[in-house]
Amino acid sequence: MYKKILVAMDGSTPSVNALQHSAELAKVLGSEKVTILHINKDLPLQEPLYNINLAELMDEENREILTPAVQFLTDANIPFETHTFHGDPANQITSYAKEHKYDVIVMGNKGKGFIQEALLGSVSHKVAHSAPCPVIIVK
Repeated sequence: MYKKILVAMDGSTPSVNALQHSAELAKVLGSEKVTILHINKDLPLQEPLYNINLAELMDEENREILTPAVQFLTDANIPFETHTFHGDPANQITSYAKEHKYDVIVMGNKGKGFIQEALLGSVSHKVAHSAPCPVIIVK
């Protein structure tokens, strides 16, 4: 049924819950793999930042988010892969799922960035309405 599972991770508690749910689905259904997708949002900077290495900060954030997820899936003996991209999270998630023909997307109901989410609409809402496959939203 769900051979290829895509899970969106941003480090929030709901995204960790989504990873755990993905792992359970993978075990029960005998899925081929779970793919962890982490999207770094583009930062709208008006002026350059001096003495700050943005690439290094993003790499550090990626490690902080992905290392526990990788360890969790490794310990659970679930085949997985990870990918990190930059851009609009909803667009990146749906595009990746469509391009790589995923069977289901699993994501948290709320991510990091409450104010942006309240003003612009949630990523999970956008993905649920534009995804090429079923979307499971986990609390």
